[in-house]
Amino acid sequence: MADTFDVIIVGSGAAGSTLAHRLAESGHDRILVIENGVPDRNPMHRVPKGFFFTLNGERYTYRYRTLPIPGTDTAEVWTRGRVVGGTTTINGMMYSRGAEPDFEALAKHSGAAHWGWDRVLATYRAMEDHALGDGPLRGSGGRLGVSADGPRDELTDRIFAAAGAIGLERVLDVNEGDGERIGFTPSTVRNGRRVSAASAFLKPALRTGRVQLLTHTRISRLLTKDGRVHGVEGLRGRSRVEFHARKQVILACGTVESPLLLERSGIGRGEVLRALGIDVAVDSPKVGEGAIEHHSAGRVQVRFNRRLGATEDLNSLFKQGIQGALYLLRRSGPIATAGYDFTFHCKSEPGLERPDLNGSVTPFALDPNAGRMQLADHSGLLVGLCQTRSETSSSIHSSGADPAAPPVIAPRYFETETDARATGRTISRMRELLAASPLAEIIDREEMPGSAVSDEPAAILAHARRSGGTIHHAVGSCAMGQNDDDVVDDRLRVRGVDGLRVVDASVLPFHVSGNPAAPVMAVGWIAADLLSEDSGD
Repeated sequence: MADTFDVIIVGSGAAGSTLAHRLAESGHDRILVIENGVPDRNPMHRVPKGFFFTLNGERYTYRYRTLPIPGTDTAEVWTRGRVVGGTTTINGMMYSRGAEPDFEALAKHSGAAHWGWDRVLATYRAMEDHALGDGPLRGSGGRLGVSADGPRDELTDRIFAAAGAIGLERVLDVNEGDGERIGFTPSTVRNGRRVSAASAFLKPALRTGRVQLLTHTRISRLLTKDGRVHGVEGLRGRSRVEFHARKQVILACGTVESPLLLERSGIGRGEVLRALGIDVAVDSPKVGEGAIEHHSAGRVQVRFNRRLGATEDLNSLFKQGIQGALYLLRRSGPIATAGYDFTFHCKSEPGLERPDLNGSVTPFALDPNAGRMQLADHSGLLVGLCQTRSETSSSIHSSGADPAAPPVIAPRYFETETDARATGRTISRMRELLAASPLAEIIDREEMPGSAVSDEPAAILAHARRSGGTIHHAVGSCAMGQNDDDVVDDRLRVRGVDGLRVVDASVLPFHVSGNPAAPVMAVGWIAADLLSEDSGD
């Protein structure tokens, strides 16, 4: 492999794969994509419900252990993809795009119209090949397959009817509006197969011959000369490797890894770097600060009073084998759909201008006593709900100059009045749905969290701190902004050094109303346009 390229992209996830594809389309640059993880060859990466297997263990994942949440002895594990395609290869495939007010807020925050709704919507429409077809708010013919379907059975009818009874509108596409609504989850699934950022974007880019992919390679630091980043250095196995970029080095490593690589390269908060024995090249005080993660009070699970739904079709190896064989024949059935069949948006309390809670309904029951994702021996339903636009920020910093040194993640949640109030209503709102007819008639009892957690907001909030969980959606650790101390500018250029950009979830200063996979692919798409416009960089 040559050691000099026009553009080097570190990371092959949602943004990195999309960016590589868009740059390859230009037909000019030679691009190297470097991935620390493994190739995505496991057949389970194609099966939508295959994430039940690939999420367990560390072959395809980073599992970052955090510090305890303040005021508790509860530490978390933040999971991210360590495989080609990044987290889009192992996630629940939810394609939740965010709404117009979110991106108008992003344009205002960044001071740049290219992060506003018009540009982002045009990007989504260009990316998508939506099963519902073309329309003013969705696209068709793009490379990213998107489904919006789910099971058609008695349980589905009961879920939608119960949702309507508590004021949620049944919609075909939950990405089309911004009101209280429920529908089948838009998911990156096409014809019964997972669509990752790698399968949609990176692999077609590799076929052009202008993009090369290097896996099993951990980048240790950036190479800088006279204030310009001109390459990267790392390890592939035990061999040291070095690559040089004529135009740009782009970090697409994600909210955890991108600030760590900046810090190992001397770009970060001065006192943090000096404490690690790293020379300060650029004092950028917000590197690793301002990370915002979704955190829930946990899910509510109920047990049905009769067999209903898909749990008992999949809760043994024998049954899984049967469904697997049917899937291979038909590309359909319960393992051909995404992780969460139904998505809903609701308000934590009346009078709010917009929904502030985002939830999912899964027609499966998990074994409450298992330490991993394992189906129960009975039928049931699982409901999750968390705050959509969290405010409390965490921090992510390196623990040493060695790239193998683990991150120091200090998670913080519910420290603003808005966060505490919204989260304190999540379990009671889930119970409202489950208590509505005709869903209530088939429920035997609540299994999780049960009577130990009342509907009082204070009890729910205490439960969230003690027994809740991260949703694995962190953004903001290298956030864009207009101020001199913001890590990147509106064109995603790292301040204080030339030839370097960050293009991933870490540049988003706050959550948009949904899950980050879709917005981060849009970030990669728009970043390619910015690079083309700034081709003299």
